[in-house]
Amino acid sequence: MIGYVCKYAPLEIFEAMGTETGRIQPQVTNFNQADTLMHPNVCSFAKAVLEEVMGNDVYEGLVLTTCCDSMRRLYDNLKEQFPNKFIYICDVPRKVTGLSVKVYEKSLRRMIAAYEEFSGKTFQEDALFNLLERKKEAEKLKKAPEKKKKKIGLMGARASAGVINLLENHEAEVLFDLTCTGIQRKLGAKKEQVLFSYAESLLNQIPCMRMQKAVNRENYLEGFKDELDGIIYHTVKFCDNFGYEYAWLKERIGVPLLLVETDSTKQKKSMEDGHMYVLGIDSGSTSTNAVIINEKEEILASHVIRTGAKSGESAERIFREVLEKAGLAKENLDLVVSTGYGRVSIDFADENITEITCHGRGAHYFNPSVHTILDIGGQDS
Repeated sequence: MIGYVCKYAPLEIFEAMGTETGRIQPQVTNFNQADTLMHPNVCSFAKAVLEEVMGNDVYEGLVLTTCCDSMRRLYDNLKEQFPNKFIYICDVPRKVTGLSVKVYEKSLRRMIAAYEEFSGKTFQEDALFNLLERKKEAEKLKKAPEKKKKKIGLMGARASAGVINLLENHEAEVLFDLTCTGIQRKLGAKKEQVLFSYAESLLNQIPCMRMQKAVNRENYLEGFKDELDGIIYHTVKFCDNFGYEYAWLKERIGVPLLLVETDSTKQKKSMEDGHMYVLGIDSGSTSTNAVIINEKEEILASHVIRTGAKSGESAERIFREVLEKAGLAKENLDLVVSTGYGRVSIDFADENITEITCHGRGAHYFNPSVHTILDIGGQDS
């Protein structure tokens, strides 16, 4: 499978060559590996993609685009980490003119040559043309979506599957997805100039913020104003382009606009059964402590054991015992957070937070007037 993340990725070329493609929607819980390979200020989506690929053997390669510096850095890291996979980055023009389409066509031809050499497969322009024709016919046969209570537009940076699923689970219909991974492709090609016309249709999609014609996005919204109940504007940490558009739209769009920022890690489950359970483990030098709370912030169970020589083994033991006390299974947990000096050795935790941060947040929760905390630990104070 060839993975992709960008709406301008030429995935139909791979499909015409008999290769499966798949949009990468990261469901990682942390950036443990990516943080050692990438700069701290690189977009969290790029880090999430790197984590996803490093932890998943399903991809024989990835096709990226030069949409931003983070994607370029991701490409560099993937090439270094996976020398035996097909890692390619297409140089996508910012303008849509006859010359820029020709430039992109040449870029696609270079990519095809590279993939033919990598895979041993052969590209046929007729196969691409026929594939696009079949997709157009299938689009005509699609049934109109079932009408739902709320009609929402999705804009901004790369939204995870969790954000979209959350909307659908709350009976919201996504009228449009203008995020940069919002693949709503209605592409075509002329039989005489297959690759040129295909490149042209790729570039003429509703523009992302990188494109010179991004101003047309506001015009596109005009047609939905009477239908929309609101817009969710998703941003990713360290991705400034979309923050600017949000501020600009807020002054001009006459519909509710909600800004949501995530870091592209797995989103918390939406209490489908009305409950949420969170487990915290404090792996200290002397004792290992655990607590489980519910959505009402009530303590369901707590437990303390001696840490011993191996903090990882102590964490696994207390994990089992506190679950038993609470009458819960591992699958019932929505989030596991570790802290303390042994926090990084707890590999089943979704995230780890320093004990200093935990002290600060905990003290502020119980008494916001507190400004000083004395931590008397088993090993240091």
